Amino acid sequence: MNTKSIATEVSTGCNCGCGEAIGRRAIYRPGHDAKHVSQLVAELFNTIQDGGKVTPAAITSAAKSLPSAALQAKFRRAAERLVAKAATDMKEAAK
Repeated sequence: MNTKSIATEVSTGCNCGCGEAIGRRAIYRPGHDAKHVSQLVAELFNTIQDGGKVTPAAITSAAKSLPSAALQAKFRRAAERLVAKAATDMKEAAK
């Protein structure tokens, strides 16, 4: 019988802010990378809803909080879609 125990080393909490424990080499719990992107997009949405303007500099600044180029690109695409939709909605409302 194999009695070898496997030690799982736990590091800090998940990068998305949920506080769940992650493994030593992990950054997120499974699926929480997308959750983090969604949270950042929701913050931009709230800014737009409150009448604020989302600038390219604000998008770049928020993207820098993500740990990989792929996640940053995913966030930028979602943010650009959100800004474009908000602009379209404002034009429709003005008619």
